[in-house]
Amino acid sequence: MLDQTVVGTALPTIVRELHGADLYVWVITAYLITATVSLPVYARLSDRHGRRALLLIGMGLFLTGSAGAASAASMGQLIAWRALQGLGAGALEGLSFILVADLYRGRRSAALQGVLAGVMGVSFIAGPLIGGALTDGPGWRSVFLVNLPIGVLAFAVVAGALPATVGRSEARGTRLDFAGIVVLTAAVGLLLVGLTEHSRAAAGGRLPSWGEGRTGGLVGLALLLVPVFLAVERRAANPLVPLRLFADRRLALLLLAGTTVTFGLFAGVLLLPRYFQIARGVSATHSGLLIYPLLLGLLVTVNVGAMSISRRNAFRGTLLVGCALAATGAAGFASFGVGTPDWQSLVFMGLIGAGIGPALSGIQIALQRLVAPAQIGAAMGTLLLLRQVGGAVALAAAGALYTDGLEGDGLAASATATGHALLLVSLTGTVVAAGALLALPRRAGRLPGLPAPAGATRSEPFSTARL
Repeated sequence: MLDQTVVGTALPTIVRELHGADLYVWVITAYLITATVSLPVYARLSDRHGRRALLLIGMGLFLTGSAGAASAASMGQLIAWRALQGLGAGALEGLSFILVADLYRGRRSAALQGVLAGVMGVSFIAGPLIGGALTDGPGWRSVFLVNLPIGVLAFAVVAGALPATVGRSEARGTRLDFAGIVVLTAAVGLLLVGLTEHSRAAAGGRLPSWGEGRTGGLVGLALLLVPVFLAVERRAANPLVPLRLFADRRLALLLLAGTTVTFGLFAGVLLLPRYFQIARGVSATHSGLLIYPLLLGLLVTVNVGAMSISRRNAFRGTLLVGCALAATGAAGFASFGVGTPDWQSLVFMGLIGAGIGPALSGIQIALQRLVAPAQIGAAMGTLLLLRQVGGAVALAAAGALYTDGLEGDGLAASATATGHALLLVSLTGTVVAAGALLALPRRAGRLPGLPAPAGATRSEPFSTARL
């Protein structure tokens, strides 16, 4: 998770040393495409071959890509190694959450899902600070090299402690949905490249037209591939993204909520550091510290929400309270301006983080309790895929709204544009998520009881206690 944000801080230095300003966007996009597309692929393959085998493959690819990126002598080499890194990252990000659902039950599972979701939030916000410190200190190559000792240790622990059979629920001879992988890769790739190009142009102060081929044209092609993907998945014997998940109204609405509820987090991390640097004249590192209320609010409620859902055996009420907090925080930015006291913006950020926290863990807990054990991999992979795509949409929208609002005096316009963009993006995501939760069938917010597997208790891991 850190690698998605640490590298962003180091990129200006990397681009300057490798002389590749025209390829700037591809260092990020190559990683995002392979990481996003591979999420459901790893989830489905791990149903067949077990979680350990796929997790170790992902770790190996990630570490190989990290070592290659650290030694890159050109932008082309760096982009290729970043794509390999992303291909491994899809396993690390997705299978970690799925493994918790495999190995644990009841309150312990809820607590650990909360911890993992908290790690996600910490990484997202701490990444720019770590990236800046490493780039200013040992140099930008250390941003990639730091993965190696940690990764080797993690590889050894997983190889030695995780049983090979965990998560295996399909026969090894089951046919793989190659057509679905190809179409999904093309659709997600076109969408992310189009949105990234739009965000990059907006960040540079120019609001591009959606009629341009490199922005709206690519997004349009991606949307045209959606019905193609659905047709392929309907015919597939073992689809990459089982459409039966969306046939269940509860699951479909939960996946929709999971896609949009984090919009405020993405928008805040993009817009607020830029505002503090422009309006307050603080350094990049200091501006990162000023958005820590987002992190603190998220860290507190991601675990409180998980435990509340586990104790009450219900999720809708807790998630709706979170949506209300996030909406209140977003509404606070409606009057945001140069004269707004810092403490007010800190409070509003804290409310947004506190509102998003319960959804990060709660939706995952609800999904794993509502689907059959054999469907957990597919459900979690689909959620993480949609969350990643939703984040790209939120970033593009925030960048476009900010640029569109830059009129008049510099500082005043920057403050107003920041407030309005954050308000609209965060509130839209929160309202859509709350609407999806409210649209759930009556009493659907209750979770079914989950019996402990043989050899384990509800609050303890499987019989392999050393895990």
